[in-house]
Amino acid sequence: MFEVLIREAAARFGIGDKALPLMQMLLALMTDKPAGGLIGFLEKFKTAGLGPIVQSWLGGGPAAQPISNSQLETVLGGGDDKLSMLTKRLGLARDDVTSALAYLLPPIVGKLTLGGSVLSKLPAEVVSLADVGQSLLSMPVRDGAKDSSGAGMIKWLPWAIVVLAVLIGLGYYVGNRNGNTSSVTPLVSTSDAKPASSSEPVPTASAASQPVATGGK
Repeated sequence: MFEVLIREAAARFGIGDKALPLMQMLLALMTDKPAGGLIGFLEKFKTAGLGPIVQSWLGGGPAAQPISNSQLETVLGGGDDKLSMLTKRLGLARDDVTSALAYLLPPIVGKLTLGGSVLSKLPAEVVSLADVGQSLLSMPVRDGAKDSSGAGMIKWLPWAIVVLAVLIGLGYYVGNRNGNTSSVTPLVSTSDAKPASSSEPVPTASAASQPVATGGK
């Protein structure tokens, strides 16, 4: 019933496998009984002055008028901000989600209003998709600030590694130069050098003048 729409939304807006959960959560919002079901959902658009557009969606067909992102923002972006709810759970850009919703809404409403009026009983496929979507909407969402901070850290991590490697290499090079310079010492220290014969007795003049004894008489 919605397979073609899901594939077209995935390809047209570059949301890939996020198109199915987007469809599921949209159906959950459109058919939410505590919020008035489909009639209550469409009433929000009429209250925003978009009654003629919504009327053109009923029953489907080529007469369905498009809805702009700004118009959709007026209805679903204010108050409880359904757009932010969907965006956070899907991890997509708000503009991409809004554009996909603007594309999906007219044909979905057309399928749920065959003959120009809201169906008294929703098809089993719609109920099944909406139930999954309701579960997705009930799931907790991590703090967006923390997520963006983590994403920023991951983004800069490769550069930090490069800088760290350069600093380590520079430190190693400087250390080697300093080490080589300090290891070169003079062969003879002028301050500590002593005469080589300082430990041997120096012959006196009298001893030097004595004749050297020979073996003969």
